[in-house]
Amino acid sequence: MAGLAIITEACIDVKDRACVDVCPVQCIYEFDPAKNVLYSEDEAGSGTIETTHTPNPEAISVFADSLLYVNLEECTSCTACYQPDVCPVGAIYSEDNLPDGSPGAKYNSNDPNEGHDHTFFLQHSRDVFAD
Repeated sequence: MAGLAIITEACIDVKDRACVDVCPVQCIYEFDPAKNVLYSEDEAGSGTIETTHTPNPEAISVFADSLLYVNLEECTSCTACYQPDVCPVGAIYSEDNLPDGSPGAKYNSNDPNEGHDHTFFLQHSRDVFAD
């Protein structure tokens, strides 16, 4: 079952951005602290800005520019970014399959944070774009 894409803690300080390239709607954003803006690119590293948002200051201060962010209002649940061959650290989950740290929770095979509760990142994604 498809669901909104949620980027979790494995992305912190990695930001591979392969997910940006496969996203058909450019709903994955990076934070530029110098300009205090979230921006999405047509293609990762291209410099061609598709969309910008001003982040919620309190929410963005949690991870700042160390993490990529999905705008859940723009995500179409297409599943492209959370396929196993996209994120090399397994940081992206469908909201419907977001592991909660309980015994038996299913984690992506490359996710180094198995056993952690990733449900925080669903609300955090909402909060960052609550402008």
